[in-house]
Amino acid sequence: MAAHPSGEPSWRWRRLVIFSVVGVAIWRLIVLEDNPDTTINLELVRGWLILVGLLVLGYTGLATVQDLLAMWRTGSALPYAPPPPPPDSQTGGQP
Repeated sequence: MAAHPSGEPSWRWRRLVIFSVVGVAIWRLIVLEDNPDTTINLELVRGWLILVGLLVLGYTGLATVQDLLAMWRTGSALPYAPPPPPPDSQTGGQP
């Protein structure tokens, strides 16, 4: 996964995986909706819902952890922001 010029990692492959799995899960849930109510179908639906929930929580939770680690390493609240320009030596940094 290549990083952006700002240093922020690319999320292309993560988005591809989560959206494709969630799409397949939604499709399977729609297919199971028309089947008779059996114990197996109820367990399959529960499994798909748990999988989707874990993926969404993992997707957002890992993004938060990644940002917190970047903030901790850089000591900045904006770890992916470009560095501020140096102060002007003539004005002493005052506008």
